Amino acid sequence: MEKGIRKVITRKGENGRYQHVRIVFGPHYFVELTDTENGLSFSVGATHHGITADASEIDGELEQIINELRNTHPENRID
Repeated sequence: MEKGIRKVITRKGENGRYQHVRIVFGPHYFVELTDTENGLSFSVGATHHGITADASEIDGELEQIINELRNTHPENRID
């Protein structure tokens, strides 16, 4: 079974800033950040299924999902 951080993939735009970052870790998990014209997208999942959320704003979609998870699983909170 695969362990640890297995792969980090990055892509930069013409301006030299990161446009896409994907981290593959553990047996089949990933985290992905993608900067598009519409904003910043955050994705997390296992193999080919997971969730995606807009990460462009404070108190936005990603923060709402984080708060839902924190309320559902208070034993896993970090502050």
